[in-house]
Amino acid sequence: MANLLPRLYLDTTIPSAYYNDRHRERQLVTQRIWHEKLSNYHLVISNITQRELGATKDPKRRKKLQRLVHRLDTCVANPACVTLADEYLKILSMPQYDALHIAIATMFGCEKLLSWNFTHIVNDSNKQKINDINLLNGYKTIRILSPLEL
Repeated sequence: MANLLPRLYLDTTIPSAYYNDRHRERQLVTQRIWHEKLSNYHLVISNITQRELGATKDPKRRKKLQRLVHRLDTCVANPACVTLADEYLKILSMPQYDALHIAIATMFGCEKLLSWNFTHIVNDSNKQKINDINLLNGYKTIRILSPLEL
């Protein structure tokens, strides 16, 4: 039977915040939504997320992060994702891996993308430009939210 829950892409900032006690308020919000709201979604991460979490220096923290996401569906960036990310980068100033997170979420049919990255991803100017690019390239728009908005 097909999963009928809406698809929600989690960028690396979400699982990272779950165990990040240096930003206690963000950690508590992340833990609360993880347990109270995320069950309403089909959760998706990417190979980019796995790679970033795998680069966590502290081995104990890295293992906890990997355990947190190990049952989530993982989408793998493909050439079409890279092409769409390159379209974002033509007009947006952001790291390529942030553009790839957005492109992967878009290409794999996620209705929403959840992130704590207010600089590059969760800001009104970039959200509009991202969705304009998506429409111009024949893709659906995506709702980009912070955990505070979910």
